[in-house]
Amino acid sequence: MDLMSIVNEDHQQNGLCFQNRYLETGEFRGTGAQGRAFSVRDTILGENGLIMKMSSLSESYQRELLVLKAMTAHRGFPYLYDFFTIPEELGGEHCFVTNYEGECIGTIAARSERRFSYSNLMRIAFKLFWTLETLHMKGFCHRDIHWENVLLRRERDGILHLKIIDFGLSLPLEPSPSPEQNLTSWHASLQVCRNQSYTRFDDLTSAIFLVMRFVPLNPFGAERREYQTLKAEFDQDPFEIFNDELEWIAGLYSEVSLQRTTGYSHTDLFDIFYKFNPGFDPTSPITYRIVRNQLIID
Repeated sequence: MDLMSIVNEDHQQNGLCFQNRYLETGEFRGTGAQGRAFSVRDTILGENGLIMKMSSLSESYQRELLVLKAMTAHRGFPYLYDFFTIPEELGGEHCFVTNYEGECIGTIAARSERRFSYSNLMRIAFKLFWTLETLHMKGFCHRDIHWENVLLRRERDGILHLKIIDFGLSLPLEPSPSPEQNLTSWHASLQVCRNQSYTRFDDLTSAIFLVMRFVPLNPFGAERREYQTLKAEFDQDPFEIFNDELEWIAGLYSEVSLQRTTGYSHTDLFDIFYKFNPGFDPTSPITYRIVRNQLIID
């Protein structure tokens, strides 16, 4: 069965009907490389707090929808509320609707003085690694972990929950996908910048680089042409740029690098969080403040 058949096998509703069902609320609107997204209300069931994403990129839509269907019941991922395709004569765009899952961590960082406390850095890293492990256990790699694709949301229990979104580049882990495009970026691993096949360890490396953004540290500069050279220098001695309180980040990077050859070990990787500071619980809630109804991470 091909990918398109898997995506569409249980949803053959009329796209026009569903398009008219959702009313834009104006609370959120954004545009990215994989499509545009905006907040909507389900006018039939009266459900608010929904996000509709529309894309004309069929392959990207198929990839994202496949992952959403597999991960919708798992913590750390959006709940897939609905999906459909608008008739060709009206644009032919592919749409899916999910629950609103929070603000991107980059936006939150921008109003949190672009840095988080060392304790919150570890909490965020732990939650991100755990969520990525869940995705990998279901057989997918994300391939685009950066600060616009990681969300935080304050739930009714007052705890901040982390979610991963945007699966337009996601592919099955096996066999390791060969790059069909240049994925060089600030958050990409050295291996990805060298155009090597993508593995779970590249997702984990991107997660480490994401956390470094909130120290904040910028060892890779701002020019894409410099990334590969500067990442190679970092790879030689990741401990050089971190102070004693942040050496666990270098430890994570070194362990991920080691596991590229020895194989994945949950215990060896997650033990780093516990051994660095035995008196600290990395699963404890992220601390934050609400200022003028906006979330600020300590």
